[in-house]
Amino acid sequence: MKAAIRLFMVLVTLVVILMAWVTHQLGNQKIQLLIIALVATSFALFLVLNLLEQRELRKQRKRRESGSDHETGPEGKVQKRSDTSFALRDRKAGLTWGGGNIKASEATRGTKRKFLGM
Repeated sequence: MKAAIRLFMVLVTLVVILMAWVTHQLGNQKIQLLIIALVATSFALFLVLNLLEQRELRKQRKRRESGSDHETGPEGKVQKRSDTSFALRDRKAGLTWGGGNIKASEATRGTKRKFLGM
């Protein structure tokens, strides 16, 4: 929206200057005052909109810095997955490297599986 306002002001100023040049009215004092007023308004609008954008950026930066401590935002709830897992499949809780129903006390790598302690 702000970019559209800036573009509109620049285009209006350029159209007025072009129309005055084509009709040979650039020497007219009223046209010169109109052009100066349009240019000054455009510069003032650019300045105000730039200050508003800087304020918004500072607020966003402050929110990001304070939000990273609490991990309450959507960035804090990102689920990390390994590179080998399929992203659309739900991960199951518990031991995945042993396979099957294995008691946690008997889960060691490189040994045969024991089904429910048998």
